[in-house]
Amino acid sequence: METSLLAEWEATEAVDHHCHPLRRWPFPMSAFELRTVFSEALDQRVIREHTPCTAAYRAALRRLGDELGCSPVEEAILELRAGQDPATYANLLLGRSRTGMMLLDHGFGGEDAFTAAEHRAQLRIPQREIIRLESLAERLLLRCEGPGEWFEAVRSGLRAAVAEGAVAVKTIVAYRSGLRLRRHPADAVTHEFSWLREGALRERTPPRLNSEAICHTLVFEAAAACRTLEVPLQVHCGLGDPDEDLALASPLGLRELLESPALAGLKVVLLHCYPYQREAAYLCAVYPDVYMDLSLAIPLAATDGTRAMREALGLCPWSKLLYATDARRLPEAYFVAATLYREALGAALSELVETQVIDWDEAAEAGRRVLAANAVALYALRAS
Repeated sequence: METSLLAEWEATEAVDHHCHPLRRWPFPMSAFELRTVFSEALDQRVIREHTPCTAAYRAALRRLGDELGCSPVEEAILELRAGQDPATYANLLLGRSRTGMMLLDHGFGGEDAFTAAEHRAQLRIPQREIIRLESLAERLLLRCEGPGEWFEAVRSGLRAAVAEGAVAVKTIVAYRSGLRLRRHPADAVTHEFSWLREGALRERTPPRLNSEAICHTLVFEAAAACRTLEVPLQVHCGLGDPDEDLALASPLGLRELLESPALAGLKVVLLHCYPYQREAAYLCAVYPDVYMDLSLAIPLAATDGTRAMREALGLCPWSKLLYATDARRLPEAYFVAATLYREALGAALSELVETQVIDWDEAAEAGRRVLAANAVALYALRAS
């Protein structure tokens, strides 16, 4: 049943509604770099000594070996890719991922990542931009004398970006101050703004947003702008690198955002979610404008990613589940995540057919919605 569903979706090109840019080529590829895109670890010892011993990485090597026609070991994969034109190789793997459009967050990827213009020039897949809220706000902070001026500058920046074609705004407030969002008094916001600005000027370093009063208020301001601009607000939830306190990354902390009358109609997209996929699915089930994906969970959690997909579909309407890879830097990451996502979706929906919850035609249509149609509607996408 799962195989027949995958065949049914072969003609469905997916909308990768959240991913990051590739590394600018050419560059010498190493086994260490290959490992980094299949791990959220920051410590080099973990990547060198322990990432090769994970089910997720071993599964990725086998999948790549099968696709490339070589042994499923690092040495063979690196040797094969070294003999390829990097643009041809990247477009080949991305084409085989059956991706029809990429929505890219260029706020993460490093200085060696392709710019938006370079990325469009190098890849044949149509692309749209996602604005990373905190990156935009940090760039604007030192130009402003107070928080009111700063928030207006951020709103103006978001308006300009959407006018130029951006389709969503993304926040990483989970990294900076956690997701237990609350409103803060104006004097606290002013105090934290002044302290942050003065510190950055004194140390001659770029500001980094990291206080609750500043970060939470910024999210509420951006949410209001997104509602007016009619673009979704993407929210990082759940797993990420160790810079994040995972205990504070549950989407259940977003209640103030989801229930504010002033923000009624705001579309909120919960990204990644694992290990909070059940909580995210609950929010999708009870709030009309909440959506979710399992992007980073699928390639990193190995077989647990398939279980997460089953759990998500236990509560989350398939009209609210989105496809994404959260891939970055290397085409291998996009390919592996894409194929794993289709298989996890196929397994979960096949189980619903086998238990007579839905029939085969309903499962096939649900898959097409998750892979593409839901994102097309949510982001009001048009063909290039």
